[in-house]
Amino acid sequence: MYINDSFENRFLATKIAVRTFLPILFILSVAGCSRAKKVKTITVETNYNVEALVIAFEIAENGFWNFPFDDFQPMKTKVRREFKKYREHETVKLIDTLVAKGFWLDAMTEVMLKSSPLPNARLIEDMNHSTLLRLSDDLEESHKMVANFINAMHQFYIDAGLDAYFMGNLPYYDTINEEVRKNIPNASFIATMEEYYGKQNEAYTLIPSPALYHTMGFGKNIKGDTGFKVYNVFGPLIVTKDSLEFGNGFDDLNKINELTVHEFGHSFINPVLDKEVYKEHIDSYAHLFERIRKPMREQGYGSWRSCLAEHVVRLGEIRISYAMGDSDRAERLREEYVHERKFIYIPLMEKGIKAYEDNRDIYKTIDDYIPKLLTCLETTEKQ
Repeated sequence: MYINDSFENRFLATKIAVRTFLPILFILSVAGCSRAKKVKTITVETNYNVEALVIAFEIAENGFWNFPFDDFQPMKTKVRREFKKYREHETVKLIDTLVAKGFWLDAMTEVMLKSSPLPNARLIEDMNHSTLLRLSDDLEESHKMVANFINAMHQFYIDAGLDAYFMGNLPYYDTINEEVRKNIPNASFIATMEEYYGKQNEAYTLIPSPALYHTMGFGKNIKGDTGFKVYNVFGPLIVTKDSLEFGNGFDDLNKINELTVHEFGHSFINPVLDKEVYKEHIDSYAHLFERIRKPMREQGYGSWRSCLAEHVVRLGEIRISYAMGDSDRAERLREEYVHERKFIYIPLMEKGIKAYEDNRDIYKTIDDYIPKLLTCLETTEKQ
């Protein structure tokens, strides 16, 4: 297929430069003062490093093939059809090996986001300590394994001809990004979220991935100059038929809103819970995982620490909904999370979080309150 220079240049530019589709200006009012805050930007982009990873993961033996059902998303089907011949590629086999170690797609996504553009990628940001430990307790060995993984992705990108694939599908990626852009959450949710948690992030980026599993999403952070650069990688939000004529799977205002608020919420909560100083305190409640192990594992949360993080983030979604004056949404989320999805410790935490909300002169940020919030779990022993 012949591609003119302007089209090809536009594709190459999107691999290197972030395409900012929706600058959002707002003034964040903080209790006791009223002054303009730094301009916030919500960016929607296709990240070709992540897309290359999703394609390789899609055809791996331990990737999505073993999921209990398939939703027949059109780009997922297309990827499997076009790239199944690479299932024996060394990169795909390496992915299977890493998954067996517990280094799953979320960890690989962090590597891709923190690397320069494929095919000639290299790690340009520090990996999270907790992510490296999923490979080995020997951090030097972990770094070598990350480097090997990046090199393997380089080879897969070249061998599978992904430049040509992405270039040929650029109009489709553009359409997806437009769908997300028109359904972007209102800027007020970022303002409210930052005020509620007492912290600000540097930037927020949405990365829709059409071949990613339906409703799957990952929130990742990269340290910036004035806070974290926050990324939300997510798959289609709507089950569509096995043809692009039935839609792309991203045109849903409520689902994009809720997924975005959820994943961006992790950027405020996970860095606190990951602090070494809280490890012993958090682990002291690990026995509570047994009561909900089965429903948590079915949703992909295989450890107490990940389960706890989900509880706190979902608690934040409920409380922030109230802060935005949307009690209907708060009550709907509570019903879904507690009763349908079995995040049974949310009600206890919701009682405990009110002391934080009522005493912000004492607790400036959520970091200051996390130890006290966790103590509310002690009452479960009396139930």
